[in-house]
Amino acid sequence: MRATIRDVAKVAGVSIATVSKVFNGYSDINQETKEKIFEVAKELDYTPNMAARTLSSKSQQTIALILNEFNFNRKSTMPLEVLNGVYKFTEQSDFEFVFYGTSTEKQESKTFRQFCNEHNITGAVIQGLKMTDPYYYEIQETSLPTVLIDIVMDNPQVGTVSIDSEAASLEAVNYLISRGHQNIGMINGSRDANVSTLRESGYRQALEKNDLLVNESYVQYANFDEDIAFLITKNLLSSHKEITALFCASDIIAIGAMRAARDMGKKVPEDLSIIGFDDIVLASYVTPTLTSVAQDMETIGFEAAKLLTEIIKDNLEEKINHWIIPHDIHYRESVADVKKDQK
Repeated sequence: MRATIRDVAKVAGVSIATVSKVFNGYSDINQETKEKIFEVAKELDYTPNMAARTLSSKSQQTIALILNEFNFNRKSTMPLEVLNGVYKFTEQSDFEFVFYGTSTEKQESKTFRQFCNEHNITGAVIQGLKMTDPYYYEIQETSLPTVLIDIVMDNPQVGTVSIDSEAASLEAVNYLISRGHQNIGMINGSRDANVSTLRESGYRQALEKNDLLVNESYVQYANFDEDIAFLITKNLLSSHKEITALFCASDIIAIGAMRAARDMGKKVPEDLSIIGFDDIVLASYVTPTLTSVAQDMETIGFEAAKLLTEIIKDNLEEKINHWIIPHDIHYRESVADVKKDQK
């Protein structure tokens, strides 16, 4: 059970008002008392619940966007698009907006509850959480209003906003099959990413529904890294010369695969068709332009913030806390019909 201010006061042998003054920075408390209260609070794992005080006083409430393993670069602006979406929602609402980056290492040093309490957070939108992260397990039982992007949890205080990654992947691989491809490899992301599991499931379903065998050696993992995808693709295509198409779990992976094909003297799409995922800006500028599953990350960020406020206000109709955002496939030059001599 979570320690309260009353618990700290009792163990420290002081009044609740004294503990409150210490955590609110009042100067009329002597140093010895302050140190004793801080020591007890640490032993009891107590942090002042600023978010609860904010709610009870009906003063300003704060939505935080927490990006795990924050990685913004010129090739992928997706985290920035999510940030922009959350910010746009808070601009038209009564909520304040703050942004934080975190990592697996930081999560191990401070719990999700401690982090949110210390930063005055009323509710949080989180992107990039891995299924092996400490916060992943803690959020399954959290009472703090939270919305995860791409991850579903069985907790009424935790919502999800995502596209249907499984259905989108099924559609993308079906498109490759419709162009005559039967030997289709997959360069996936990370084994501990929920979206990787869903996208691989869609890939497998497409093959099975078209009576095509799933060759386990065709599925490789590149950790959403372009250079790793480059190396894996070269190895995969060297070992399995019969592969005529690749479904990639991200556009960054697809760009690495395109580089590998070119390095091996293969032409895209004449010798190898490639589909990516995310439809980042670069997808329409690479040569050939990349066919990709499109998801609107700004809309996802906006809707995540909107869902979070509904959870905070306990205003969800029928308690539906998983919102699906429509996806699309942008068909470009990186996919062609399989050649007759490849069948």
